[in-house]
Amino acid sequence: MSGAGPVRCVELHDATPPQSIRDAAEGTRFAAACYPAAEVRAALADFAERRSFALQLSFGGLALLRDERIAARVESLALGGAELDSIALPPRLRALRLSGGGGSLDALLSLPLEILAIDRGAFDTAPLVAHPTLAVLSVANLPAAALAVGARLRAIRTSGVPLRTLESLRSGSALERVECSRCDALESIDALAALPMLRELALEGCWRLDLQATIAFLQQLPLQALRIDIGGRRKNVEVDKRLQLARLAPFPTPEAQRMLLTTGDEPA
Repeated sequence: MSGAGPVRCVELHDATPPQSIRDAAEGTRFAAACYPAAEVRAALADFAERRSFALQLSFGGLALLRDERIAARVESLALGGAELDSIALPPRLRALRLSGGGGSLDALLSLPLEILAIDRGAFDTAPLVAHPTLAVLSVANLPAAALAVGARLRAIRTSGVPLRTLESLRSGSALERVECSRCDALESIDALAALPMLRELALEGCWRLDLQATIAFLQQLPLQALRIDIGGRRKNVEVDKRLQLARLAPFPTPEAQRMLLTTGDEPA
């Protein structure tokens, strides 16, 4: 589920040579903070007819979603400061990153979304519990009360979410991977025992967890891979030595190149 490599990014503005867009490689990410000139939009629409791509939009660049020639083919999208209640999201969207902004996430329920990352903003993930295809959720810098987990979710990452316990994960009966970082409020991970599919775990910056109690608890779980940082190098080495588990692969992200290829496509 991790990416295959770095994705080239092309900035879209009035001075962008249209041919540089048409000649871009499969999986290129196009970024726009303004509404580019008509010839630039036409070049992007032409590219969209032939190859998979991603969009990274903020400010005036959000207006690109009003162009049906482009929006109809977007599968990977990053939005900065967007109000979801006032825009129409691409109908084929499979991967989405939200940075700031707000609005109801109900608009995502009708999309074939697989990966969602949220960093900041006025969002509540409760509507996503009912999402039929969402498999990976990453949430950063939101209140603990904004976190909700659906029964179909396979991987979740929280960063800077002030959780005291992981009780909100108990509903994630399909969770195979859990990551919790920058959570110095976390006092208990007992709820992980209620996740029958859990095989991969990361705990980083969780300074309140007791070393010996954590080792004893993790030894009871059917884990296959682990990344841990709960209070200094000595503690981390001791956990690794006692548990002898594989290292975790990178967490799946909306920018993963795999997400930019439709079924049957091959990279150019």
